[in-house]
Amino acid sequence: MGAEIYAKLFGLGVALGGTMEFALIKSNYYEMLLASEAKAKRKELNQEAEDIERMKRIREEQTSQSQAE
Repeated sequence: MGAEIYAKLFGLGVALGGTMEFALIKSNYYEMLLASEAKAKRKELNQEAEDIERMKRIREEQTSQSQAE
């Protein structure tokens, strides 16, 4: 009797999980999530590029100041 309950619960879990996945796929949730993550990654990369440029300018200013002295 105990094993039957676990088997039914397992089957119910698989069915509910499959239904949820199907609904997420049909609603294009994963595509929207992917687009959102890509936008965040692009923003992060742009910020990193700006930081690198800022550091280059600071180093150039420091070397030009030290050479002027």
